[in-house]
Amino acid sequence: MIPGAACIGWASRFVPFMRRRAWRREWEAEVAHAWQRLNRNGQPSAWSVLRLRIRIYTCVIDALWERKQTMKMTGPLNDVRHAVRNLLRHRAFTTIAVTTLALGIGANTAVFTLVDGVLISPLAFDDPEQLIAIQHIGHGGPEARQLPMSQGLYNVYREHASTIESIALFAGTTVNLIGDGDAQRIRGQAVTPGCFTVLGVEAAMGRTFLEEEGAPEGERVIILSDGFWRNDLGADPAVLGTSLDINGILRRVVGVMPAEFGHPNQDARLWAPLIVDPARASLANFGADGIARVGPGNSVQSAATEIEGLIGRLPELFPESGAVSFLQEVGLESSVLPLKQSLVGDVTATLWILLGTVGFVLLIACAKVANLLLVRAEGRQRELALRVAVGAGRWQVLRSFLSESVVLAGVGGFLGMVIAGLAVKASLSLVLTAIPRVAEIGVDLRVMSFTAVIALGCAVFFGFFPMLRYGADDLASQLREGGARGATGGKESHRLRNGLVVVQMALALVVLVGSGLMYRSFQALRSVDSGFDTEQILTAHITVPTAEVQDWGEVAGFFRQLSERLEAQPGIESVGFGQSVPLGNGLGYFSIDVEDHPRPEGELPVFARNHQVEVGFIETLGIDVLDGRAFQDGDGAEGARSVLVTESFAQHWWPGQSALGRRMGYEGEDWYNIVGVVADAHYQSLEQTPEEMVYWPATVGPAEDPQPTRGMDVAIKTD
Repeated sequence: MIPGAACIGWASRFVPFMRRRAWRREWEAEVAHAWQRLNRNGQPSAWSVLRLRIRIYTCVIDALWERKQTMKMTGPLNDVRHAVRNLLRHRAFTTIAVTTLALGIGANTAVFTLVDGVLISPLAFDDPEQLIAIQHIGHGGPEARQLPMSQGLYNVYREHASTIESIALFAGTTVNLIGDGDAQRIRGQAVTPGCFTVLGVEAAMGRTFLEEEGAPEGERVIILSDGFWRNDLGADPAVLGTSLDINGILRRVVGVMPAEFGHPNQDARLWAPLIVDPARASLANFGADGIARVGPGNSVQSAATEIEGLIGRLPELFPESGAVSFLQEVGLESSVLPLKQSLVGDVTATLWILLGTVGFVLLIACAKVANLLLVRAEGRQRELALRVAVGAGRWQVLRSFLSESVVLAGVGGFLGMVIAGLAVKASLSLVLTAIPRVAEIGVDLRVMSFTAVIALGCAVFFGFFPMLRYGADDLASQLREGGARGATGGKESHRLRNGLVVVQMALALVVLVGSGLMYRSFQALRSVDSGFDTEQILTAHITVPTAEVQDWGEVAGFFRQLSERLEAQPGIESVGFGQSVPLGNGLGYFSIDVEDHPRPEGELPVFARNHQVEVGFIETLGIDVLDGRAFQDGDGAEGARSVLVTESFAQHWWPGQSALGRRMGYEGEDWYNIVGVVADAHYQSLEQTPEEMVYWPATVGPAEDPQPTRGMDVAIKTD
C-alpha cells in the first residue's frame, strides 16, 4: 500500500466529472512509478517516504486548479460567453430572433399583467374571501332584471342576518365642489358608515365615519381620497377639520384614505355618509349597492341561503307594507356573489381568451426561432465536427445550443418586459373605465416571475430541436454524414424543419380565424344603427344642488335660461336636456300599466326603461319620430300629460295598430297620453337589442308650480 494514496481518491471529487477518471489515472500512475523507484534499492528512507507523501497531498491543489481550468474552458459561463460572441457575429439572425421573441413574450406579459391584476390577485382588503356583494333579481317582462339594494332590505339584513358580521351600502354620485374659483364636478361615493369596517380599511389620516354620522340628524362630514388631497389640496397636512362646500353644504373633512384604496373603483375622489332613516327606508326603492362581510365560521353559500330566507319572511316582518306585495309580485330573489366576482363582472372570459390567443402567438414565435436555429445549426456542421474532433463530448455540443437559446430568450424576455410595461400603460390610459380593478394592474414581482418562466420555457422549446437533431450517441459519425450531404442536411433535418413550419401554419390559422371573427364582430358593431346621431354632438351633465336652489320654479327657470343662452351662441344648432344621453347607463325601470291591457290578478307587473326628457332632446339627438310628434311645451302640465314610446314598445302592445291616443301610467300615477312613437335607440350598449322605453316629460305640473328633474344631461348639436 502506497502511503497517502487514499488522498488521490478523495481529491478527485473536486475534479469535474468529465475529467475525473483521466485525472485520477494520471495521478495514480505517477505515484505508483515514484513508489517503485523508491523501492528499487531496498527499503526507502523515512525522508523519502515523507517527500512522497507531501507530493501526494499536493494533488488537492492540483484538483482545485483542474476544476478551475475545466470550468473556465467548458463551464456554463464559458458557454454563455461563447454563445454571446457567436450571436454578435451573426447580427441579422440575432436581431430577427430577439425581435420575434420580444414581441411574443411582451404580448403575453402585457395580457398576463391584466389577468393577474383583475382575476388572480386577491382584493386588497382584510380576509377578502369573506366579502360578498348582495344584489337582487326581479322578474317583470320577458327578462329578469338585475336589481341592487334598497335601504329597507339593508335594514332587514343588518338586523336579522346572523351569518353576516357587518353590512354596508354604497352608491356612486357626482357632486359640485364650490370653492374660490370655478365649481368642479367630482365623482364620489355615498356610503353607510360601516362601509370601511366591512372592507377592513382604516384612514391614512384622521378617521372613517362614525355610526351617528349616517343618521338624518348627523353631522355633515366627508372623507377624501389620497389623490384628491394631494392634487387638489396640495397635500395640506392641516386639512383635517377644515370644511368643503359640497353641493352647497359645508362638510367637515374627517379623514384621508390610503393611496391604494378606491372602492369600488379609483374614480371616487371623496366619500360622504349615505343617510339611512329606518323610519322612512323603502323596501322597493333599489338605489344602492350592498356589500357585507360574512362572519367567522360561515360561508358565502350560507349567507346567500339566509338572505333568501329573509326575503321569504318579508310578509311576516312587514305585514301591512304595500311594498312587500309588490316585491312578491315581481318574484324578488337574492343574488349573493363573492365581492371579487361581482367587481370583475363579465371580463373574466374575455381576458382568459385574450391570454390564450397571445399564447398561440408566442408558440408561433418559438417555432419560428426554432426553425432559424435549425438552419443555423446546419450551417455550423464544420465547426461542430472540429469541436468533436478535438475532444468535445456530446453534452458539450448540446450545451452550446442550449446556451444560445438561453441568451436569445433572456434578451427577448427583457425587451418583452419593456414592451409589456409600455403596452399596459397605453392600454390603461385608453380603456381606464372599461377594466375593473384598474388601480391594481401593474408590473410586479409576480409578473416578472411569469416573464422569466415563459422566457425559460421558450429557451427550452426552441433549443430542443437542434438538441434533438444533434443528440445522437454517435455524434461524430452523424456530423461526418451531415458534412457529406452538404450544409442543408438530410431527410431528418428537413422533417424537423417542415414539421415546425406546419406547426406555425396551424397556429397562425387558429389566430387568423379568431382575428377574423373578432374583426367581423367589430364590423357588425360599426354597422349597427345606433338610433341617434353622434356627429357634432357635445354632452355634459348638470345638477342643481338642493342646498343652493330649493324652489322648484327656480330649478325649472335655470334649465330654461341655460337652454336659451346656449341656443343663442353662434355655432349651436339645438339644445336638449334629458335624464341620460345614449350609452350613459343612467336609466332605470318603471313598472307600467297600459289602459287597454289590464294586468290580471296575480300576474307579474311589466317593467320598461324610463327616460325623462325636456322639449328638444329627441330632435337634438336626431332620434326619428315614426308616428305622431315629439314633445312640446306643456306636455307635462296637469290634464295634458303626454309620453313618447319607442317602436318596440308600440309593436309589443299594439302590433299592426297605431299607438297614438293610447293611455298608460306608472306606479299608480295618472294616465298619460301617447302622442308619438320614436325609433329605438341603443342606450345601454351597441351589442344589446334596444329595450322597450317610455319617454316622460322631465318637468311636470302647472306652469306656476313646476316639478323638474334636478340632474340632467345636456346634448348640444353644433353646426
